[in-house]
Amino acid sequence: MIEKSTIEQIAAPYMEEHNLTLVDVKVNKANNIKVYFRAPGRPACIDDCVALSRWIEGHLDRDKEDFSLMVSSAGDADSSTAGDEDETNNN
Repeated sequence: MIEKSTIEQIAAPYMEEHNLTLVDVKVNKANNIKVYFRAPGRPACIDDCVALSRWIEGHLDRDKEDFSLMVSSAGDADSSTAGDEDETNNN
């Protein structure tokens, strides 16, 4: 299983370079990864989500361990709870 801390470490350099703040990372037993972030001082946009998603995906190896990845602004976090029943915030 991919660890929450792994995703945090992968995302950190990108987030720092693009002035984004990581709000939460959730990973369940099936490697469904959800990343929530904020863009301080401005609204987060779809381009932020796409770029961060591509960055994270580029640092993971699907051949080694399959996963699904969803990246969202923290403002959308409350509305995306479907399918979270087995979700954990593993460390």
